[in-house]
Amino acid sequence: MKITKEFVIKQKEEEEKINKKQNQCFICNNHIDPENKKKPRWQWNMDNDIFLCEKCYDQQELAYQTKINFCIHCGKKIGLVRYNPKPKWKIDGQLCRQCWDTINVSQN
Repeated sequence: MKITKEFVIKQKEEEEKINKKQNQCFICNNHIDPENKKKPRWQWNMDNDIFLCEKCYDQQELAYQTKINFCIHCGKKIGLVRYNPKPKWKIDGQLCRQCWDTINVSQN
């Protein structure tokens, strides 16, 4: 009987955590209205069961678009051809051709 009671209490605590998590922004921890909560995009490498407020969602979207569309090294807008940095460079983002060539020459 005691074990069952502990199990039920633990289960209720887990349900409360889940409800709180669903109504709270993952980044700023503010309360989110049900009509304003948004799930993060899969490209952002965030958990599936979290929600973001509109402000944090917009900030994440802007940061992602900047990372994808602009050179991480010089800030120039990248056109159709994008260059991914080599893993040993430990750079997170895209590079333009000139910056990729510059880094590649200096690393070799």
